[in-house]
Amino acid sequence: MAELAGVKIKNEQASLTKSPQRAAKSEDMSLAGMTVVVTLASFMGLWGLACLVSGLVHSDGLLALGTSWLTAVFGF
Repeated sequence: MAELAGVKIKNEQASLTKSPQRAAKSEDMSLAGMTVVVTLASFMGLWGLACLVSGLVHSDGLLALGTSWLTAVFGF
């Protein structure tokens, strides 16, 4: 400790706060990720709806569609 007698040591502690640049970058990345997820979920929902409508059109009605679906899923 004798050799450090004349040296000022800056006490720096890691802070949990982010700099404004890092916070903005983090928020932008989060927004971009959410946009991708919501867009893909919307496409999948629309595809499912289109498949349901197509099945209704090609079957003899809602009851026949339900029976065919149950047969396809459970194999009866």
